Amino acid sequence: MKDSKMRLHRRKQVEMEQRNASLGTIIKHFENIIADLDGQIATEEDRTRVKDTAHPTYSTFAKAAAKRRRNLLTSVAHMKSLLEGGNRELDGGGSRPRASRPQPIGAWVW
Repeated sequence: MKDSKMRLHRRKQVEMEQRNASLGTIIKHFENIIADLDGQIATEEDRTRVKDTAHPTYSTFAKAAAKRRRNLLTSVAHMKSLLEGGNRELDGGGSRPRASRPQPIGAWVW
């Protein structure tokens, strides 16, 4: 009985490590996309010579890219909080109650 509990605990730990690794990879990928969007927005503003987002002739592309960037920043913040919680749980200092099943990573907005 004790051996099966140890195997179950180890399996949960491995799953959490894999989840945290996946979250870290996704966060890095999203941060790269955010940096790319920053460059695209700046290039578009330089091309159109309009940097004021409230100006009527502000680029539609720049508006859309800025919205996507904001959504990605929100997703990154959410994933970082999930990653921190997972790291606390792995360290054994999890202050939040244990769930009977893994929490979803969340809906990402593209």
